[in-house]
Amino acid sequence: MSESLYTINEARQDLRKALATVLEEQVPPLDDEMNLFQEFRLDSMSMLETLMELEDMLGFNVDPEELDIKDFETVGGYSTFLVNIKAAA
Repeated sequence: MSESLYTINEARQDLRKALATVLEEQVPPLDDEMNLFQEFRLDSMSMLETLMELEDMLGFNVDPEELDIKDFETVGGYSTFLVNIKAAA
């Protein structure tokens, strides 16, 4: 009974889907070095909306008090955050 692990590639794809939903536009393939605030002109509100979309998609909840903005600056950082959250769930 091995449970498949949530991978960084899956996290990147889920982030792309969430961004497309929040931004209501096509999102190009993501690169780990992309700065989400600069590349997609996100602000703190749209970043929170993206997190809420991911919570709904993936079935987890995060206490906003425990968030560190540095985890959300780049695609790689955000993807790693998602993998860690899913592993802890």
